[in-house]
Amino acid sequence: MLGKKLEKYLKTVVKLHFRDTSDFEILFKKKTLSVTRSIVKGIEEAMQKNNSKTAPLFEISFENADNMYEISLPRSQWVQALESCLEHLHAKDLSDEQIDCWKLIELAKAW
Repeated sequence: MLGKKLEKYLKTVVKLHFRDTSDFEILFKKKTLSVTRSIVKGIEEAMQKNNSKTAPLFEISFENADNMYEISLPRSQWVQALESCLEHLHAKDLSDEQIDCWKLIELAKAW
């Protein structure tokens, strides 16, 4: 599906492999629960490290390319990203995950 392969490693970073950039765009233009959950988990684990200034989220690679790209989120954008995730979880009617995300937002605001 879309030439991507999800593999979790080191708990927070999700490795994504795409055939080409159009597959990458398709995945990140539409909201998927796997991406939303990866963002929430990545921020949560970064916060557990106390002095973390960034939350590593994804490692991106493409077929026929030697380079790999890391996507991380700076602390200054955590609240905004979590609020977007909360909206997505609400749209999917995932009550327990909404509560956990809301609690994380409150912690991030106090950070």
